[in-house]
Amino acid sequence: MFYLKAIAAGISGTLLMTGALYLLTAITGKNYKVVGVLATMITNHTTAGGGLTHKPADLVTGTVLHYLIGVFFAFIYFYLWDAGIGDLTIRYTIVLGALTGIFAMGFWLAFIRLHPNPPAVPVVSYVTAVGLSHVLFSLGVLIIYCLQGNSAVGK
Repeated sequence: MFYLKAIAAGISGTLLMTGALYLLTAITGKNYKVVGVLATMITNHTTAGGGLTHKPADLVTGTVLHYLIGVFFAFIYFYLWDAGIGDLTIRYTIVLGALTGIFAMGFWLAFIRLHPNPPAVPVVSYVTAVGLSHVLFSLGVLIIYCLQGNSAVGK
């Protein structure tokens, strides 16, 4: 049962952060479409002029990978909380999200810089937005964790 709870939390947290990034794209007109950017980069299908891929298979691949990463981090959060590491508080969860976000920022910055044909994204603001959105991810995971009871391992 633990696995299903962690999967549900990972999907929920990832959905929350991804939705925020797509909303940011709609508001600013800049490209913060994390799934589209990931799909484009892992398939190396950057369009002419630096655009994102629109191929359904690429987008499915990017979506699945993005959500699997979210589930992976939810498992880590669940194990930390169940081991008594950190508090089930908004403050601690924001710190956990910020740490995860710093990791994500490093990954994305390196991935974009080292990629042979990255899509045109506003690199500094993209990496910053992705990093900050991990706070939303962590809060989404916390909400699902708490809704399921304070101890998820073994239940």
